[in-house]
Amino acid sequence: MILEYYKKAQADQFTFIPIPQVILTDERFSEVSMEAKVLYGMLLKRMSLSTANRWIDEKKRAYVVYPVYKIQEDIGISKGKSVSCLQELEMVGLIERIHRGQGLPSIIYLKNFIIEEQSSEV
Repeated sequence: MILEYYKKAQADQFTFIPIPQVILTDERFSEVSMEAKVLYGMLLKRMSLSTANRWIDEKKRAYVVYPVYKIQEDIGISKGKSVSCLQELEMVGLIERIHRGQGLPSIIYLKNFIIEEQSSEV
């Protein structure tokens, strides 16, 4: 296969998934699969929809609504793997899911892994 080089006008034609380097390199996330890390990047990207869709709760926390079927389509993984990736992200504390039932997709809160909560102990 012979592929063409990108030309100047084509250089910024793509949108990118923001995967913070720390997610890839920090020991805290070493057990997280690459698919789950990509999903976290997709969730970060979807945060821009939160304001547009008024997905802000009563505590002023932004959240994401990302149905499992859409995760499957966007990343190209099975339903089981999509659910597994969400569970991985939840287990390491990168997200919190609120299940709504009635066939509605979960509300997903992304956690700021850079700022750790201050302990109330002295």
